[in-house]
Amino acid sequence: MKFSKVAALAKRKKTAILMTDEDGMQWLSTGEAAYKLENMPILDEDTVLTVMNVSDDAREKWHTAIKEDEKGLFRDYVEGEEEITAEDAGISIIYNGNLLTPIYTMDGMIWIDTELLAPTEKKDMDYRSFFVRNLGEHRAIAVKEGMILTAVIMEFDTWRSSGLSDDLKNLLERCKTEELRRMELN
Repeated sequence: MKFSKVAALAKRKKTAILMTDEDGMQWLSTGEAAYKLENMPILDEDTVLTVMNVSDDAREKWHTAIKEDEKGLFRDYVEGEEEITAEDAGISIIYNGNLLTPIYTMDGMIWIDTELLAPTEKKDMDYRSFFVRNLGEHRAIAVKEGMILTAVIMEFDTWRSSGLSDDLKNLLERCKTEELRRMELN
């Protein structure tokens, strides 16, 4: 996983929360997703910003913290978790500045910010799989390379915090109206 891609996402929200899993591996959370820090020295709140080239003046605007993974979010396997069959919907939209992609699963649909997947993409990737993790009211996509967890990406909450559902319904109605108009012309 390229640290530069993780750093770019952290800079987007000015959030760098360092977390340690039960095996002592360090993770970097951006508030929207967390990524395993591979081949990196142990970082603290100051050194993580230094590695990301955040200037001294800009540091006061950042949210940084060090936390333990008390809920076991970064375990390679979580009890009851099953690999999902995920199907890209074949469409993405830009909504409120986020590139969103719906992922169809056997358990419904999960919207994710597509950019959050960028650090998990490798040229020499053998096998990447997705698992759904329930986190109370929310869900997350656990991304694994083989059987090793490399990232946990929170779902983009389209149903509570935004009007995406209503906007999509409006778009669908306008598409249907336009389709009828064109049929009447022919």
